Parts: sequence; C-alpha cells; structure tokens
Amino acid sequence: MLALRGDASTQRHWQPLIDTLDQQIPTDSFLLLPLNLSEMKQAVADKRVDFLLTNPAQFVQLDSAYPLRWLLSLRSGYEPDNTTRNVIGSLILVRKDSAITSIHELVGKRVGAIAPDAFGGYLLGYKALREEGIDPEQDFTLRFSGFPADALLYLLRDGDINAAIIPVCLLENMDNEGLINKEDYRPLLNYSTNTSCLTSTPLYPNWSFAALDTVPDTLVDKVTRTLLNDESDTMKWGAPASHSQVENLLREVNQHPRQRQLWQDAKIWAIQHRFIIGLSLGAIILLVFNQIWISYLVRRRSHQLEQAHIHLREQKEALEQAQRLNILGEMASGFAHELNQPLSAIKSYAQGSAIRLEKENKNHPLLPALRQIDQQAQRGADIIRNLRLWVGKQSANSDTVPLSEQNIAQCIEHIWRLLRIDEKYPQVTLITKIDKHDTLYLPETLLEQILSNLITNSLQAGTKVLQISTHKAPDRLLIVIKDDAGRNEP
Repeated sequence: MLALRGDASTQRHWQPLIDTLDQQIPTDSFLLLPLNLSEMKQAVADKRVDFLLTNPAQFVQLDSAYPLRWLLSLRSGYEPDNTTRNVIGSLILVRKDSAITSIHELVGKRVGAIAPDAFGGYLLGYKALREEGIDPEQDFTLRFSGFPADALLYLLRDGDINAAIIPVCLLENMDNEGLINKEDYRPLLNYSTNTSCLTSTPLYPNWSFAALDTVPDTLVDKVTRTLLNDESDTMKWGAPASHSQVENLLREVNQHPRQRQLWQDAKIWAIQHRFIIGLSLGAIILLVFNQIWISYLVRRRSHQLEQAHIHLREQKEALEQAQRLNILGEMASGFAHELNQPLSAIKSYAQGSAIRLEKENKNHPLLPALRQIDQQAQRGADIIRNLRLWVGKQSANSDTVPLSEQNIAQCIEHIWRLLRIDEKYPQVTLITKIDKHDTLYLPETLLEQILSNLITNSLQAGTKVLQISTHKAPDRLLIVIKDDAGRNEP
C-alpha cells in the first residue's frame, strides 16, 4: 500500500480495510505493508506482495512491467453519495503571509514536491504549471522531500520553501487532524470542482486495487466481492475507473512507461528506410573518399610544383653565378694579359742584370736579390698562367695544363720563407707530420697558392700553433692543416 502520509498514518487509515478482509475471508490472513513509490516497485518485482493499493499513475507504470489484475477503484469520501470517481489532483499553495500572489512570481524561488514521479504530489502540478508557460525544472529550485507528504506543509510553514505542490485534500485532512491550520495557507492556482477540497488541477480517478497474477482466482474473487459488498462508512469501492485520462497525462509529461523515446523512434524509422539510408551512406562515403583522393592529388601536385620551383630557383642562381664567374673570368683574363708583359720585362731585366753583374763579380752582393726577383717574376707569371687557364675557355685537364712534380715538404718550407713568418709571426709554432718523399703532380705554383692562402688565413686569425700533416689513401694524398685560432687545440 502506498504510504502517502507515512507508515503510521497509512496503518491507521487503512487498517479497517484489513480488518474487513480478515473477518470476511477467515481462510486467509491479510497484512498491511506501507511502502513508498520505489519500495512498491521493488516489492512487486520480488513478488513480496499479493495485492496493491496505489494511485492510478503508479498502477499504469507497474502494469506495463508486471502482469497485474485491476480489480476495483476507490470512491470519494468527500461527497454525500460517495460516487465521485475523480478525486486525485495537485494543489499549489504558499503561506498566507507570502508576498507571492502569482504563479509567475515563483520563478527563481524554492518550490517543494514529494518526488519527480509522484502523481498528485508533483506530476499534476507540473502539467498545470507548463500550461501557464512555466517550466518547473528550469524556472524553479525544486526540493523533493519524499514521503510522508505532510513534510511539505511543515517546510512551507517554517519558510524552508516558498511554495509547495501537494496532493489534493492533504491540507484539509491535516487541518481536521489538528496538525496545521489551513487558514495559514492560500492557493496560487484555483480549479473549480465538485469536491470540498481546494485544487489547482483537474481531478483524476481515485486509487486502484489490483492483484498480482500469482494470486489464486478464488481469492481474488473473494476479495473483490467482499469490498464491493462492504457497507461500512469508512470507504466505498466500485468498478474500475478508466485510466485513459491518466495515461494521456503521463504521455504529456513524458512519464508513460510505453512511451517510446526519441532513439526508439529513430531506430524504427531507420529500419523502415534502411535502403535509402544505405544509399545515402554509400554516397557520403564515396564523396568523402573522393574528397580525400582529390586532396591527396592536390597535395602531391603542390609538392611537385614546389620542388620544380625550387629546382628552377637553384638553376637560376647557378646561371647567375656562372654569369658572374664568366664576367670575372673575362676581367681576370684581361688583367692577366696586361700583367704578363710587365712581368716578362721584369724577368728579362733581372736576368740581364744578373748576367752582367756575374761577369764583373761572381760574388756581387746584388746577385741573390736579382735571382729572387727573377724567381718571383717567374712565380707571378705562373700564377697568371694558371689563372688564365682556370677562368679562360680552355679545359683545365692533363691534356692542356702542364703538370710538374711538387714536393709537399719543400713547398711548405718555401712558403714559410717567402712569407717571412719567423720574422712577422715569431709566436707561431709550425708542426709538420709530412713524409719528405710525399709529392704531387700539379700545375706550376698551384700547390703553393692553395697552401699560402690557407696558412695566411690561419695567421690572420691569430693562431699560435699550426700543424700540417699528410695522410695517404689509394690514388690520393690528403693534406690536413690544423690551427688553434679561436683557442681550439689543433
């Protein structure tokens, strides 16, 4: 039995029903079991009860999941003839001294109710509020107090909530019992009915009496006859009332157990239109694949164009470099041509002067200087010749360039003396690891030019130790020059 107002109140109110059944059906024993909404669902699932007495909304919810037999409906006790079937509703009320005078003034306020699935204690009031343009879940701060329902009026009395949604006739019953003074409260919504109780909503069928399918038919028949023939004034029973009104309301508030959810409707629609959906999905997959393929082709083509652009830029830079070198070669060739004649003249004058002085005195002090002039003039001529070969239009290969055997150790000694390193850079130490027989076949003065440039660079960088070594490899000879410029060990 649904314990709307708690176990003690339920036991006291419904015990006469149990006594009547025990008296009229002595072969069986009946026990009253007060339960709340969730406890009743579990009791039915566990088959711990044989009969149910609850509101029609919970009966509809339970009947959809478990095989129940609907036996009787309770008649109203608030009318002289006890014939009124619809007595369940909700009352939305505030304290009499509250400043709230309209439903819309409850927005943002604390509103109490029994439970989210309580029929008279929330769902009926929820529907009435929605019809007034208010969404309780969004507009109110809801507080569900649970059972017993009496707690809602106490919370409202003490100011813990601003308004309450209670079952119809709860206010009048508690006033009759002396628990509260109904004059301390006033409704925010009034709905006119034939009952003497205040209500804010239309009324729905009274409580239902049902039996589980496990109860023997003979016992079900006895209970039904007993309650229909009961002449007591405490409560009247009649034929089952229609639940269509209740089921419609449950559908409107999305609480009907057989009401399909959106995903269920979507699933049914998908099954019915699976061919079209399959074609659509196939088309989408093809479009996606086509887009991926096009993106890949565009990306690959963009990469190819980028590489081609880089290659063209490199070719352009190489062409510009070749043009600069060509111009430089022409300039160098011109300079070499102009310098070749003065050097030849210097060499001729030095040789002629040396011959004349040697005839006069073989030990003439100017002879060494003239020989140096002759050698340096020849060296300059060789450099110019090499330069013309490099920058000219001739191919610098062994067929066109005369090669000579050059000793590496002797070449380094000659450069050291020529640059007068011992005089200009006395702090520099030369370390050589060269085989005295190491030789190379190169154009005249080419090795001297290269080594002279490298040694000069090291000296200008501030080296203190200069190390030159050779390393033999098949068909080649590696010359390594190390210095400590930058204070790194050579």
